Amino acid sequence: MSKNVPFEKFYQIPSAQQLLDYSFSKASSKSASLPKTLPNLEKVKRKEMKRIENSTDILSKKIKGIIKSVPNLDSLPEFYRRLSHLLVNNDDLRKNLGRLNGTVPIIQRLERDYKRKVTYQKTAKQCSATRVEFFGRCSSVIRKQAKTLEFLEKCRIDLMQVPRVDLILPSVVVAGYPNVGKSTLVGKISSAQPQISEYPFTTKQIYLGIYYDQYGSRYFQVIDTPGILDRPMSQRNQIEKQAILALNTIATVIIFVFDPTAASGYDVTSQIKLLEEIQQIFTEDLEIPIKIIINKIDFASQDEINLLLNKLTEMKMINNEKDVIRTNAKDGENVEDILKYLLKFFKNRDFRR
Repeated sequence: MSKNVPFEKFYQIPSAQQLLDYSFSKASSKSASLPKTLPNLEKVKRKEMKRIENSTDILSKKIKGIIKSVPNLDSLPEFYRRLSHLLVNNDDLRKNLGRLNGTVPIIQRLERDYKRKVTYQKTAKQCSATRVEFFGRCSSVIRKQAKTLEFLEKCRIDLMQVPRVDLILPSVVVAGYPNVGKSTLVGKISSAQPQISEYPFTTKQIYLGIYYDQYGSRYFQVIDTPGILDRPMSQRNQIEKQAILALNTIATVIIFVFDPTAASGYDVTSQIKLLEEIQQIFTEDLEIPIKIIINKIDFASQDEINLLLNKLTEMKMINNEKDVIRTNAKDGENVEDILKYLLKFFKNRDFRR
């Protein structure tokens, strides 16, 4: 799987009127090549039949192009399949694509009927009127698809917001309450400047950085998801809960960041409770490991740090203080220890990059 978002080639969907205007104007600009010796009425008949044929061909190709530009939802990687369903409902998207596709044989049948009808006309005026009637019938078919086209355009806009995540690279997902220093940490353990985007499953900004090895190769990606893994499940809406299910399809390891001070606005007990929930989501069934980071050690007192360590030990979240990494992400203190852990973790599991 490439790092490109699979919805990037999703066509911009025209409105029903735009689709008709484009098709009919283009069809009218294409003239039939006719022998000069043909009687005038026969020339008119062939000209009008050609305009009917051209408009059918242009409309059909445009509709098929729209449908083809939407990736096969069943063949998408699970991460994108889950997110697309979250954003637009894959079943509704399939139904609307099928509805639009159903217009092609209808238009093609009208083409056959009206080309035949033109051949029976006695005057040039009648031939032109028959072609106009065909345009009217086609317009009626396409206008009935106005809501379908509007729905597909809304889907396109929503799906274009899907995050650009490299599904080949292992992913480090950063979790923890707001204001504990997660986004700062992403910047410190990523060799690249973090990419900041607003993703569709949260109103907040997502931070994504890439770590490059000494040879300049992409080694792993680091993702901070504010609005998703930063509060209890009871406070999350259904969209955020489903986004977590999508996120757990790409997470290779979780880094959970603690702030032992009161600066973040969340006490140690609340932070541990959040860690418990994340363990249930990612560890119990998926066996995704979680590494605990104690941040802001420059501000924290030893008593605050000891209180956190004791609680983590009592709850058997760690064996001893060696299982955690203490850091001050803002100044980069001990950040190299986090990188050492991650590099060793990926090396031991032989992740390909």
